[in-house]
Amino acid sequence: MRITGGFLKGRNLFFKKKPELRPTRSIVREAIFDMLGNKTIGAQMLDLFAGTGSLGFEALSRGASKVIFVDKFAESIEIIKKNTEILKLKDLVEIMKMDVELALKKLCSQNIKFDIIFADPPYVSGMKKIEKIVFDIFAALKDNGIFVVEMAKDESFSKIAGMEKIRDKIYGATRVQIYQKKGTACCISR
Repeated sequence: MRITGGFLKGRNLFFKKKPELRPTRSIVREAIFDMLGNKTIGAQMLDLFAGTGSLGFEALSRGASKVIFVDKFAESIEIIKKNTEILKLKDLVEIMKMDVELALKKLCSQNIKFDIIFADPPYVSGMKKIEKIVFDIFAALKDNGIFVVEMAKDESFSKIAGMEKIRDKIYGATRVQIYQKKGTACCISR
């Protein structure tokens, strides 16, 4: 697995092949960052369900100023730590080993806001989890902030109130939806 763009382009990321780890494929990562364009430059970013950290490390390579990685699994946290060391990005990374719901509540209680939030939950139960935390995601976004959610191709949100869907693309078995925060209230409809 390689970083597809930015100053780390071509660098390999460490990861272990396991059924429960589903890193975002390079073609999907490249497409996401092409859609985001220059929005990553200087961005404060949150990577939820971080897994290997591939989305966050790609963002750092493309100019993000800081990434907070959140995952509750010890093995994922160890992979993210190892990649942080390999890529020499310690000063730009914070790692939170906890459930995303608890992490979002903690960050919101500290009034920490993000320019971009990535969410790549497990395809089996992930959308139910996103529905449960979407209010906290909305609260953690800066005005005009971007929310990128990766899901199985047959899943979708038709609307998240307070956010405008700006992209909806399918890549093989993966759907990527990108929203921009526009309002002060939030809810989901399917």
